[in-house]
Amino acid sequence: MDDVNQGRDGVSRKSTMTEVARRAGVSVMTVSRVFSDPDSVAAETRSRIEQVAADIAYIPDGIAAALKRRASNVVAAVVPSLTDNLYTAILRGLSGELSRHGFVLSVAEAAYSSTEETRVVRELLRQRPAALVLHETSHEAGLLRLIRQAGVIVIETGDLVDAPVDTVVSFSNHDATAVLTRHLLDRGRRNIAFVTLPLARSSRARRRHDGFRSALAAAGLAAAPDAVFEAAGGYADAAALMDRILAARPVFDAILGAGDVLAVALAIEAMKRGLAVPGDLAIASFDDHEIGRILDPPLTGLDIPREAIGRRAAEIIVGRLKGAPAVERRVDLGFALAARAST
Repeated sequence: MDDVNQGRDGVSRKSTMTEVARRAGVSVMTVSRVFSDPDSVAAETRSRIEQVAADIAYIPDGIAAALKRRASNVVAAVVPSLTDNLYTAILRGLSGELSRHGFVLSVAEAAYSSTEETRVVRELLRQRPAALVLHETSHEAGLLRLIRQAGVIVIETGDLVDAPVDTVVSFSNHDATAVLTRHLLDRGRRNIAFVTLPLARSSRARRRHDGFRSALAAAGLAAAPDAVFEAAGGYADAAALMDRILAARPVFDAILGAGDVLAVALAIEAMKRGLAVPGDLAIASFDDHEIGRILDPPLTGLDIPREAIGRRAAEIIVGRLKGAPAVERRVDLGFALAARAST
C-alpha cells in the first residue's frame, strides 16, 4: 500500500475521506462516523478504517484546517510514563512557561510503546493542538506521516538526536553516560556492571549503552556481554538483580545504573546486605534523584536540567506560533556530573 497519494504528475496529494473509504472497502459515511462517532461503528470495521487512515496519513479535513490555522491554545505532550518524576520535571517546565502565554498543556502516556505513541498522537491531532512535544526521538513511520500531513510544530526532548523531526531540546544520553563511566574508571574501577532498562524498549537506553561502551573502549577496555544487566525498573526486582550481579565472575567492583530508580534500588539492596559502598561496590546513577541524594552514602549522579528543557521547548513553541522562524533545530542544554561519596 502506498504511503501517500500520488497525482499523475508525481506530486503528493492530501489524503481524502473518499480514498480511505475506497481502500477500506466501506462507504464514505462509514468513514465519517469512525471519526465523528466511533462507537457507532463495529470494532473490526473501525480498526480497518483507522489502519488505512494511518497508512495514508489521513486527517479529517476540519482538523487539518484547524491545525493550519492554529486555532487551539492547547499544546499536547506525550511521555513514556506518567509515574516517573523525571518526565514530570519536563512537564512542569513546559506547563509553567506555556501558561504564562495563555496556553494549556495536555498530557498523554505512550507506555514505552511506539505503536501506542502513534495511536495517541493520532487522537491528539483530532483535538487540534497548537504544537506537539514528544519525549521519544525514535518513531514509527506512520507517526511521521501524520506529523507531515498535519504540519504541526514538533519538539522532541528525550535525546539530542542528529536528525530531529522538527526541533529537539535535550542533552546527549550517549555523552552523559560516557562521562559517568569515565568517572568510575578514574576512581580505579575496572569491572563495571551496566544496569539498564530493556535495550529493545528504548532508543535512549541504547544510546546510554553506546556511551558506556565507547568510554570503556577509549580506556582500552572491552565491555563484556555479561556486564550488561537488563531490568524492568523499580524496586521490586532489586534483590534478584543484585543476586545476578554478585554471582558474576569476574567480580564487579562498580555498578552504573542507567536508570535512576535502578541505581537507587540497588544501592538500598547493597546496604541491606551489608556491602560497603563504595568500598565493596561503587554505585553511580544516571540522573540525580532526590532519594539518591539523601542515601548514606549519597549517590553520584548526573545533574540534567529537565525542567529547563521543558521551559526552553515552550519558549520555542510560543515563538514559532508568534511567527519566529525555526532557526536552531538542535538545542543542547547539557548536563553536569554530580560526584558524591558512593563512588
